Amino acid sequence: SLLRGDLGKSLYTKRSVSQIIFEQLPSTVELALSALLIALLLGALIGTVAAWKRGSLGATIAESLSGFATALPVAFTGILAILLMTWLLQGLPGNTPISQLKELILPATVLGFASAGAIARVVQSGLEESIQKPYMLAARARGISKGLHLFWHALRPALPPVISLTALQAAFLFGGTVVTETVFSRPGLGRLLISSILQGDFPIVQGIVILAALLYTTSHHLADILAMIIDPRLENDS
Repeated sequence: SLLRGDLGKSLYTKRSVSQIIFEQLPSTVELALSALLIALLLGALIGTVAAWKRGSLGATIAESLSGFATALPVAFTGILAILLMTWLLQGLPGNTPISQLKELILPATVLGFASAGAIARVVQSGLEESIQKPYMLAARARGISKGLHLFWHALRPALPPVISLTALQAAFLFGGTVVTETVFSRPGLGRLLISSILQGDFPIVQGIVILAALLYTTSHHLADILAMIIDPRLENDS
């Protein structure tokens, strides 16, 4: 039945579990992909500043941000974001573009910030290691500017670990949607999972867990393939 996509029926609504899951899937995918994009951009920026501006005030701030992002729970930052947004939106109509931030951008930013810390640490570590390599001295001797030699010579060898971590963060983001969708009252698989657990609707819980495992495994293999394309030496190592 599983190979045919038949996950059974809900114990309460008697509807197909597959149909129920795929009705909620687009909202969760939208949130997770938006959060992943924010995490990559923010993590790369923080990690680059921390590595390249080592010892400066900017690097200290960047390292502090990565520490906060890693340590703070999603539920805590989500509640803080809601309180801050509520304070900023006082007196504004409910249909303004600013007030609509809470629909996607705010929860995606909260979820993406939680993943950005780990990505920033890996980017920082990779860049600091690459900067010390002999080929960086050779690039500097050829007259390559500081900015170019950072991004084209130091960043590329540091990308495979970042890609592998991103695959792991995909699983974290999927799990993080459970908390984020609950805090921000968004529809999606996260809220569906919580409600199904509370109701004891185990076929739905089982279906979501199977889908999560499938997404995690697929993203991990795709990340390995992409890392070997960027750095062919990894194929020989494997």
